[in-house]
Order: sequence, then structure tokens, then C-alpha cells
Amino acid sequence: MKNELSTCVLGSSSAGNSTIIWNAGTAILIDCGFSPAYIASQLRRLGLRISDLKGVFITHVHGDHVHESTVRRLIQERVPIFCPPQIEPHLQKKYSALARASHQGLLKVIKKSEVELSEFHIRPFEVPHDSDGGCFGYSISYDAEGRTKKVSVTTDMAYPTKSVVGHIADSDVIVIESNYDVEMLEESTRPVWLKRRIREEGHLSNDQCGESLLQIIDRSQTLPKSLALAHVSQECNTNELALECTKAALDRHGIHGISVFETHPDRPGRTITV
Repeated sequence: MKNELSTCVLGSSSAGNSTIIWNAGTAILIDCGFSPAYIASQLRRLGLRISDLKGVFITHVHGDHVHESTVRRLIQERVPIFCPPQIEPHLQKKYSALARASHQGLLKVIKKSEVELSEFHIRPFEVPHDSDGGCFGYSISYDAEGRTKKVSVTTDMAYPTKSVVGHIADSDVIVIESNYDVEMLEESTRPVWLKRRIREEGHLSNDQCGESLLQIIDRSQTLPKSLALAHVSQECNTNELALECTKAALDRHGIHGISVFETHPDRPGRTITV
């Protein structure tokens, strides 16, 4: 349908992240952390091609969000790559393909509060995460017959700030990380410094994800229709625990009618359409 807005997490984990958001005329990716063959095959499943993308938006410099071979494919297809100015020099330093994209005018620095691509309004917002130059989420808005539809994506976040909550509020679809179970992290064989980094600077636990969603809902005029729980640790979490924790948080506060979906490290999650 012409006015539908769809979202699909193509995959999300410490090994790769990418989410596609599209309607009848416009398609964008948030991050490109998988190989070009994988992304192309998953787009084909949705009836899309890499050349159909109006833009790719990078959240931060970590390698599970940027796959250099995919950047080269994007350059070949002349697909623009967007990023906030804080991370642009770090991206060019780390990835030669992005330096090449910059020389060819395909690396676009977001200098205003939002980017307009066809009918989409894409707004970056900073989230706390230990990444050079910072880390960003994105909210995508689309005006359809007098009603604004909104999707927000933040796959890496140490904790929610008031600014983050405000940017995500009133989203129809929220893709948010639910990275680790506290007990599984503490019982894991990971070194103490890494456990501390994950807790303090890296990622949301299942409990923190639920708390963050409650803060977002409290700031919203309308409830989100769907939630997708992303970046679930393969060592220190399970989809079952993440889903159970978020649903329990919503139930405790009498919040019903929101669909909560899982994502996967190596295959797409459910397509969510509003």
C-alpha cells in the first residue's frame, strides 16, 4: 500500500547490524554491518535492490555497523552514505572505502537537524556508547494522508538520556537494544574490564531496556504499535529472556496492545508495517 511504512531488522548482534525502512517510493538503511551479498539477498527477499536505496545512515564506527565491502558496493551503485559530523573523521580514518566515498561526494555529513529524502524526514540523535566520535540513533518520520508515521532505531546505548527519550517518543515502531541479562553477564568468562565496559559504557541490559521503554512511553502521546529487541548478546542473553523482561515491564505498568518482536544475528526479523 502506498501509505504503509515498513521496517525490518536484517540482522543484529555484535557480528553485524542493519535495518531497512521503506515505503512504496523510498528505502533507506540504518547501518551496513553485513556483507554486500547478504544485504543484497535480504533486500531481494523484500523486492528491493541495493541500487533502490536512497541512502545509508551510519550510527557509529564500530565494525559490526560498517562492512567495508558493502561500502564499496554502495559506492559502485552511487548510493549516498550519511553520518553526523562528529563521527565523519573517525569513519574516514578507520575505513578507506569511506574516505573514498568522501572523495567521490558520496559521504554526506548531516549538518542540519534532519535530512529529507523523498517523503522521509531522518533525524539523528546522540546516544551514550563508547565509540570514537560518539554514537547516534535515528528517527524516521513519514507524513501519510495527514498522519505522521515514525520509526526510531537505536541498537547501541549504555543508558537512556532525556534527549534520547524525547527523540524516540511518539514512535509507531521502536528498534531498541536489549543486549544482556545481568546474571548471564556476571557468570560469563568475559574479563572484568569488559563486563564493566558493557554495564557502564556499552549496552542496555534487559531490565534497562524495559525501563527505557517505560520512560519513552511516559513521554509519548500515543503508544508504539511494535517493538523490536535488537543486539541481543549470543553469549550473555537469549531472545526468550529479552522478550520476557520487556513484556513483564509493560505488564507491570498495565500497558497492553504493543507487539514485541525478536531479532536475529544471522537472519531478518519480522517485517513490521504501520
